[in-house]
Amino acid sequence: MNLFERLQRFIKEGSQGNKSSFEFERTDELNRVSRLLGGKIVATPYGNHLAVEKVFEGDFCHAGVRLSSVLEISGEALKLAAKKRDDFKFDVRKAVFVDTETTGLAGGSGTYAFLIGIGYFEGNSFKLVQYFMDDFDGEPGVLYSLKKLFSNFESLVSFNGKAYDVPLLSTRFLINRMENPLEFMNHFDLFHGARRIFGERLESLSLSSLEQNLFRMERSGDVPGFEIPSIYFKYLRDKNPFPLKPVFYHNQLDILSMVSLLAKIAQVLKDPFNSGVCSGQDFYCLGRLYEDMGMLEESIRCYTLALSAQPVRDKAYRQLSLLYKKMGRWREAEKLWIQMAKEGINRQFALIELSKLYEHRMKDYEKAASAAREALEVARDKKKLLGRSFDPSEIDEIRRRLDRISFKMSKDREEQVKIIECI
Repeated sequence: MNLFERLQRFIKEGSQGNKSSFEFERTDELNRVSRLLGGKIVATPYGNHLAVEKVFEGDFCHAGVRLSSVLEISGEALKLAAKKRDDFKFDVRKAVFVDTETTGLAGGSGTYAFLIGIGYFEGNSFKLVQYFMDDFDGEPGVLYSLKKLFSNFESLVSFNGKAYDVPLLSTRFLINRMENPLEFMNHFDLFHGARRIFGERLESLSLSSLEQNLFRMERSGDVPGFEIPSIYFKYLRDKNPFPLKPVFYHNQLDILSMVSLLAKIAQVLKDPFNSGVCSGQDFYCLGRLYEDMGMLEESIRCYTLALSAQPVRDKAYRQLSLLYKKMGRWREAEKLWIQMAKEGINRQFALIELSKLYEHRMKDYEKAASAAREALEVARDKKKLLGRSFDPSEIDEIRRRLDRISFKMSKDREEQVKIIECI
């Protein structure tokens, strides 16, 4: 029986006040899936649905990480990873890890979450519950159970959930006229936390890429994410639950990897300099994170370590020099700008900053003019190289700077002459 025929039958029997045959068939299908996947049938006011539960003891390791190690994470480390301040409260024991498998990747009101995986800690054990929507009319029951479970927690952990899982689930709650429990939960998105640390080093920040690069983990027996919607639609047509097994396994691995990733991020932020995880490029990212959070000494240390990392060298020199400037540590900033100008690292930028320093802070107009003239030559060389794509305002700005310095130099000489005449 195809999907259209099933829907027609459901409507017909429902209009006749006789749903018994449909319900018996539905229950039989759920029992088959339940037996294959080791799940149980959950009864709700909106109908039955399937739930598959697994418990992982506290010493269970995934990707080389002991799951219960996340219970030792300090709230301060997670505040830093989330770039939150005092208004962010996060307790892993009161958090759920959420991942969805859906009928499509485009989102929108026509996309359903047919499998919703939830992980959370009970004592030192980690419990994973997967709610399965065996047909579209089973969605209200799944959402009811999900809402009931969420009421026991304060926070939510996802991977790219801010962009996908949370908006999708919020839409489904809205369409089914149910209160959205996600509105009242703190949300920590691991994708953004990982990007803040590893964004410069890794070309891809997908969960599978992080597994490979951070944990040296290769999945086996998994199914590619892009195939999952078609597997579900095939199940709706033929009601053969066997192809669903790798989908449930995929969802399980995603949630376990989220726990391991949270532990890894917390390990880095607890002691980035001795974590054994970070490279020079990561230290540049950490420098930006610490700077944004006002932890300036830690930021300086990270930027300094990143100066020797070729892919981020230029950016690290620039950011460190500007941080010294912001802190009023002028001698250290000057030393960096001189080195940058000498070694050709952001040379035009460094020369202009030196010119500003000599003009405004040291009142040494000769040095200011010399640095500006060098910057002008660099800009002219760049113009020859880039041609029409060069922005002429760069040269105009340096010329205005030189004119202003020349004016100050002339005024300074006039003052000196007046002083001599007075003597």
